[in-house]
Amino acid sequence: MRRNDIRFNGQAATIQHASARGRITRNADNFTRGSQLLSHQYQMTWAGIKIPLWIWVGVAVVVFNIFIWLGLKEHEFQLDLMRCYSTLWTWVGGDKYHLINLTLPGGKMVHLPMGYVPYHPAVVESWEKTWRIVWATFVIASIVAAPVIMWFITWANKRGSDILKERHERGAMLVERPVLVREIKAHNQDQFSQECRSGTPQRNPAMVAQLSLPDRVDLGIHTPYSIAGIPYPWRLEQSHTMMIGTTGTGKTTQLRSLVNQLRKRRHRAVIFDLTGAFMEAFYNPETDIVLNPMDARCAPWTLFDECRNYADFVSAAAALIPSHPDDKEPFWQNAARMLFIEMCIKLQELGETNNAAIAHHLMQADLKSIHSKLEDTVAGPLTTEKAARMAESIRSVLNVNGQALRFMPDPVPGGPPAFSIRDWISTQHRDGSIMFITGSYNDLELTRGLFTLWMDLAVNNLMRLPKTRDLRTWYLFDEVHALHALPAIEHGLQSARNYGGAFVLGIHSFDKLVSTYGLQNATALTGLARTKLILATADRTTAEKCSEFIGSREVRQMDEAYSYGYNNTRDASTLTPRKAIEPLVIPDDINNLPSLRGFVKFPDGFPATRVELQWKSYPDVAVGFEPRPEFKPTEYVSPEDRRRRAKRADEGGEGGTEHVPNRPVNGAEPVLEKPEPQRERSEAERAAAGIEINQSQALTTLAIPQPGGTGEQTMTSGQRGVSPGPQQGSLTPAALDGRAARAPMMAGMGNAVTGARSGQDGPEMGRSAGAERSADRTGDTVREDRQEDQVIRELRDGIAVDNRDHHHHGHDHDHGLDDGYGMGD
Repeated sequence: MRRNDIRFNGQAATIQHASARGRITRNADNFTRGSQLLSHQYQMTWAGIKIPLWIWVGVAVVVFNIFIWLGLKEHEFQLDLMRCYSTLWTWVGGDKYHLINLTLPGGKMVHLPMGYVPYHPAVVESWEKTWRIVWATFVIASIVAAPVIMWFITWANKRGSDILKERHERGAMLVERPVLVREIKAHNQDQFSQECRSGTPQRNPAMVAQLSLPDRVDLGIHTPYSIAGIPYPWRLEQSHTMMIGTTGTGKTTQLRSLVNQLRKRRHRAVIFDLTGAFMEAFYNPETDIVLNPMDARCAPWTLFDECRNYADFVSAAAALIPSHPDDKEPFWQNAARMLFIEMCIKLQELGETNNAAIAHHLMQADLKSIHSKLEDTVAGPLTTEKAARMAESIRSVLNVNGQALRFMPDPVPGGPPAFSIRDWISTQHRDGSIMFITGSYNDLELTRGLFTLWMDLAVNNLMRLPKTRDLRTWYLFDEVHALHALPAIEHGLQSARNYGGAFVLGIHSFDKLVSTYGLQNATALTGLARTKLILATADRTTAEKCSEFIGSREVRQMDEAYSYGYNNTRDASTLTPRKAIEPLVIPDDINNLPSLRGFVKFPDGFPATRVELQWKSYPDVAVGFEPRPEFKPTEYVSPEDRRRRAKRADEGGEGGTEHVPNRPVNGAEPVLEKPEPQRERSEAERAAAGIEINQSQALTTLAIPQPGGTGEQTMTSGQRGVSPGPQQGSLTPAALDGRAARAPMMAGMGNAVTGARSGQDGPEMGRSAGAERSADRTGDTVREDRQEDQVIRELRDGIAVDNRDHHHHGHDHDHGLDDGYGMGD
């Protein structure tokens, strides 16, 4: 990079401004003003120059008198005076033949003309001696006076410079980088020696310093990390760090440097990676974990492995279903959380602890089935048929935020073991494992809620561990505002240092953080992350906040003023001191920073400094994103089918050894062989309903009226009328085949599934899982069952549809009412 361009050379620049108010009338023109200032400047300069000259003259006079006193005899001094007298006599026109008496060194007196005196040998000898004294005086005076003169000039320049310098009174400081590095290293060395000697047993600091980084970590001896090439002050990594800068300024470069350092120390980390840059450079399949429902390497995971009690589910629901901090009454979010919590508790009691069960019983089931499970819970009133529109709205909030759960791979026999964030965090081994929560901006609308839940679990579970002052786990957020508001992040920033946690939060702008967390929480987050790396910003608001982070100071400044007049006595220069509070770095300097350049501010009173990041290339060890071959929801398998499959696998009979893929969502689940009588019964049932199976097109469509439509539904126990509306979709041949394949499986489900089916087929249909359906069931009744199956299982699968007119129950509704709950649409 060129160092002498206008950005770095500090050259003076003349800025011209045009005034819209015209020319200002002044009493003196430019020449008058300039001439007076020049005259005053040179007079003041000459007054300063005279002082060194007088110093030299004074020294010369002293030295000359000393030499005359010591070097000339009395008669020689008289001869020199007579020569000077003769020269003056001749210059004024006196008679050069005028005779005078000249006393010689021996005392003899001679008569000679006045003009001949300078040429007398005795006078010539004495005069030459005197000139030698003069030259010696000049040399000696210069030698003696030169140091004094140089001291005076230097002191005068320094005094003139110092009087105009700004004097730091109090407040923050900005120092050069070498100064800060030297001070921090000295501080860390003192703390290191003290910690080695105060430990049990005591250790020799010199011997400990020779150990490798992992060995020192195993001994509990802290080894400081570095940021932007500057070491952290002792144990201040756990005071948390915030990196602020727009795209391409160097945040990822510094985060990669931190990951490289923690790898060397075998510390653990949780990394939120939206670009794949960290996966590409650091992923190790032997030790690391990938969590991303879109990635083929995603570990099987289920929420039931994380939550052990009701409080755990409450915390998880708050992260999965967010509400904006500025929302004073988030009814829909709170209701959706309550619905999610109670269903998870119910599924835990039934033994269906997997993601597919949540999607099947909560996101895809009809309202009557959900209510039958939750009617004896606090979520029962939220799912009653008397408030169907409200219930569907609540469930739509849940489906929008939790639909990524449908695509998470469930643990299966023979596949990878189930991964638990709770168990991973609580493991005390220093193996350098990293949990990568990866994604992309394209998939963020689907996965944001799940990412937020994972990060929240990782933070909360850290604070279940015993307290320690040693660093355990790093939490790296490349873009913290890309997630929903993390309920645990503020508590983590406040308390995680007591449990060995260190956070690094990367943000692009302060306004984006405010939009996610609200103004008060965003201000709290930036305050709790006490170490700041400030890079170039793109907006004024963020630059102003960064200027506040670096700090302000009270400074004493000296203003220089000039006065001039017709008389020189009016010319003067005045120096006036004043105090002001000003920022160390103004916002415009932060906006105009080049890439990879910025400022670092540490806590505990350490000054700020300018830094320059060094970009480093890391070899790719893995792909950042490996898409799943087939991306579709995980298929739901009932507990009875799971036991039946396990039994067949144990017996080893025909079809008994079931091949279960490592991740069911990567491909279709293997189709189990169904008994032929059940297949015939399924076709007979379809024939009784008068429905043809057409493989070329879907014969059944779903009509959903537009909100606010005038169509009215008339529903009885045997028939349901659906007002016409735009066609939402139709069942494809594959969907019909899937329904036919699931029919015998659903017929063999136990009590838990019977309760779910009872909401569609009536109580009499769930008395016996293997009983034949009634042959004389009317076509309308079967059509009703088909209609509900379409709505619940095919179209409302994870999609938040607020169907205001179509309710799956046999009651009349008026479209202008709110179902008696006092809540409008």
